[in-house]
Amino acid sequence: LESIRNTRALLPVFTKSEELLTHIDEHDVTICMAATGSGKTTQIPQLILDRWIERGDGAKCNIICTQPRRIAAISVAERVAKERGETCGRGTVGYQVRFESKPAEEHGSITFCTTGVFLRKMQSALQEANSRGNMDDVTHIIVDEVHERDVDIDLMLVVLKRLLGERRAQRKPIKIVLMSATIDSTLFRKYFPDEQG
Repeated sequence: LESIRNTRALLPVFTKSEELLTHIDEHDVTICMAATGSGKTTQIPQLILDRWIERGDGAKCNIICTQPRRIAAISVAERVAKERGETCGRGTVGYQVRFESKPAEEHGSITFCTTGVFLRKMQSALQEANSRGNMDDVTHIIVDEVHERDVDIDLMLVVLKRLLGERRAQRKPIKIVLMSATIDSTLFRKYFPDEQG
């Protein structure tokens, strides 16, 4: 674990961690562009959860991280769990992909899922009043590889924009982080005007 901690500390995302976390706290939407290998996929969810734990609000922090492919969702979840000294699905880190699920704890957790699974969760939340509570507990949604711009990701951006408005009306803020190694930030700033800095 000490070796893993030392490796994590050398990742480029750590040099900007304070600036990034402050931006996420102060804005509804954050656009994060960082090179492949910078640590954004594995570290940003952990940095957010750790910040909430430091504040004494760890049990209230529930992060969903979307990945375009199921293999990525599973492997990243297992990597993050290992970095935290846990077994995937038996602590703060879990995943949910089609036909397979290792859920994290209900409170104070990071769940990796595919874009398709996230859209199905949102569809259920919109259709069924009982399942609405599951999405109401989510504090952060991290969309990784947002530059891929396939039909699912484009649909998810539409859903997220609607969710932002609904949560704002309910006075239950939600934070959205869009991540990519290559992102047209101008395009996304136009889509989420006045939401991010």
